[in-house]
Amino acid sequence: MAMHAGRPRIVLNGRFLAQVHTGVQRYGAETVLALDRLLAADDSLGARLDVVLAVPDDASALPLQVIQQVRLPGRGSHRWEQWSLWRFSRGSYLVNFNYSGPLLKRQQLITVHDATVRAMPQAFSRAYRWFHNAMVSVLGRTVDRVMTVSEFSADELSRWFGLARGAILVGREGGEHAVLAADDAAVLRKHRLERGRFILGVGSVKPNKNFGLIGRAVQRMAPCPWTVAIAGAKDIGIFRDASILPDGFKFLGFVPDDELSALYRNAAWFVFPSLYEGFGLPAVEAMANGCPVLAARAASIPEVCGDGAFYFDASDPRSLADLLTTVAARPELRESLVHAGQRRLASYNWPENARILLQYLLERQLRPATEWSARLPFPST
Repeated sequence: MAMHAGRPRIVLNGRFLAQVHTGVQRYGAETVLALDRLLAADDSLGARLDVVLAVPDDASALPLQVIQQVRLPGRGSHRWEQWSLWRFSRGSYLVNFNYSGPLLKRQQLITVHDATVRAMPQAFSRAYRWFHNAMVSVLGRTVDRVMTVSEFSADELSRWFGLARGAILVGREGGEHAVLAADDAAVLRKHRLERGRFILGVGSVKPNKNFGLIGRAVQRMAPCPWTVAIAGAKDIGIFRDASILPDGFKFLGFVPDDELSALYRNAAWFVFPSLYEGFGLPAVEAMANGCPVLAARAASIPEVCGDGAFYFDASDPRSLADLLTTVAARPELRESLVHAGQRRLASYNWPENARILLQYLLERQLRPATEWSARLPFPST
């Protein structure tokens, strides 16, 4: 997309493309891709806005049709965000997908996915906790708008950071990116798993993911008919407890997207025991791949999963053990839950999140500049 004088320019913060890929980075990539498809499908939108994705030197690239990608000097650090990105975005509106943005900029939107750093501070190192508390506390009060991914997270940001609930833009996530072709048999051989003979957990191994509950639940079953497989990276640098998984689990480590899709398709059940989630993307990914979901009745999870999951108490291993015993004895429940999950997916997809964001950008950017200036506590940049 070529730049045109006089059109409002939107700069997208692509720093997430230089970071370790987790759910937050997935959100950024899929939202940008969906936004690009919306702009490509409607020439009138391109005539009203110029959209640029600014990335650091060490970032990967996205396959975009109309959004221009611009590389700015520096690696994807906080310094790059606070200086290179800030300078480049002067006079433009900036959209950030991952908790942070330039502290000196006012005309911007930041995406804050959850309030875990406040709700579960014991899970984080002191340095990480201090930085994210400071970043959200400052930007949450000075930027034009905060966006999040669920009504639950909007409530939490209001509760823990004192943000005005009505001023938080609520989007959503999707699961269609997770449906990929793979050689399922080869993937199962690689991880020494059998189709329908394992239950799957997905996510970084962090305290709030609560994977230990699965181990305690399985120990109550005699015998358990399934192997337990956990796919996801372990972040030892940030999280205090790097030894969360109980003995006997298969820890698969980081799994490429196509292999993860195969694991979802071939698992007997997807078990989601998290104590705290801002959204709960793995549950939606499981539904998209036809894997039935057993989920904790906690945080945002019931909001997102609705009637597309069976629920258990995240603090009680007996609750999960009883549910696993029930579904093992009644195999017909699996098929009915797969269909319920497919119906639930109608509410969650990436184009809808992009539409929510784009609608907001159009409403805000096409107002006179004097309206922007009147709202800001400091001179605009």
